[in-house]
Amino acid sequence: MTNNNSWLQRLLGGTDSPYISPHYAENDNEGITKQQLDSFLASSMAQLDVRQRESILEDLHGIRNSENPESNPASVELWLQLLDMHLQNIKRGSVYETAEAIDRIYVTSRKFRMMFLRSNRYDPQAAAGQMIKFLELKRSLFGQEKLTRKILLTDLNEDEKTYLESGTLQISTKRDRSGREILLVFPSLRRTGTEVQVNTALRSRYYVLMNMLESEENQRNGIVLVYFGALSQPNQRESNSGLLWDLPVFLAGIHCCFNNLAAYLLISVAVLRLPFALRPRMRVHYGTCTECLDKLASFGITKEAILNDSNEPNLIGHMQWCRHRQELELTYVSESDAESVSLASTGSIIPRPLDVLFGPGSRKNEGNILVRNLAHKVLAEYNDSTNNDKVQLTETIIDEVTKRGGRFLKQNDDTKEWEEASHIEACRKIAHTFRNIRRPSRAKSKS
Repeated sequence: MTNNNSWLQRLLGGTDSPYISPHYAENDNEGITKQQLDSFLASSMAQLDVRQRESILEDLHGIRNSENPESNPASVELWLQLLDMHLQNIKRGSVYETAEAIDRIYVTSRKFRMMFLRSNRYDPQAAAGQMIKFLELKRSLFGQEKLTRKILLTDLNEDEKTYLESGTLQISTKRDRSGREILLVFPSLRRTGTEVQVNTALRSRYYVLMNMLESEENQRNGIVLVYFGALSQPNQRESNSGLLWDLPVFLAGIHCCFNNLAAYLLISVAVLRLPFALRPRMRVHYGTCTECLDKLASFGITKEAILNDSNEPNLIGHMQWCRHRQELELTYVSESDAESVSLASTGSIIPRPLDVLFGPGSRKNEGNILVRNLAHKVLAEYNDSTNNDKVQLTETIIDEVTKRGGRFLKQNDDTKEWEEASHIEACRKIAHTFRNIRRPSRAKSKS
């Protein structure tokens, strides 16, 4: 590090440094130091070529790129082959070999590997390295017995569930200008006087982020991270817990908001720990709550995506998400059948060809045929999967249906009108389809 950045070295020295004193706003060097921090962040952007800078700026400002790298199947197959080649070269003696011995299907499945290719912008070598780091992280957090299966709420202890429910980390109910999901961090929601253990925070964050990655749309387009510290004073609790950079998530933009200069300068520690590729995607905003919200708006992130009408975090929406996850996971454990309803309809919702219909007589509908075809493609993997892995396979099919404009429709028992089924009912419908195609003789009479 050069002498010009020696102030950053002093920041790493501890809280006694005058550079992070709560009274630093009175320091005459405030403007210079703030300028140095901004310059340090900007320097990473200057090292990129014009095309890279334009791409990052479009991502940061919520401008959707219409290009789809996966539109060429030959390219996708080549990336997968190269990824496998790199894994063969580096896996010897690694946790990858351990995972492969436990459940080879888990680490070799196309869905699992595409997640890492997407997060690394289709760089097979980088994807292979991150896959091993991910498995190392997962083993360190949850143990080897859970290395090759999906982590559920039941895998979290009470402290971790409490941290999760606090809303310190939550998924916004709104999306940014380009339709990307927003992951919010609210340090103000940390319980006062409560010391959060590092693993408690990490395991909870792992759970939230990996659930975001169940959506292939999030994998392809990335997510936006907003650390909204404009509601609280600087707090160094959990300073070592960090974020999970080894997870296969593409962060299209990172925004850190502070209303206190001390906290603003503390972020330099996080900047130094960021992978270099993420530094150009980071923006640090300093000002009042309103000023920070205005700055976020210029990047396509509305105030409603951050706070509710009372200028507070949206805990109601977060608790609804927590309940939804709990109900969804219980659904997959039980795999109970979806209730069939009559096909006769006088409702105002008119089924479209790609809709998936509940009830007898709907087998020939195009959407139902699509679901069966998608289920057939992954049937072997589904049969060999645990209930936890079935969650991911079912979500993939639902995502594919909705991506094509399809809906899951059922009929109201009383009015006989078509209405949209809940997500849980859609999951049950997919599970029901898998059971039917495993019993073809019975499937003819089922929907």
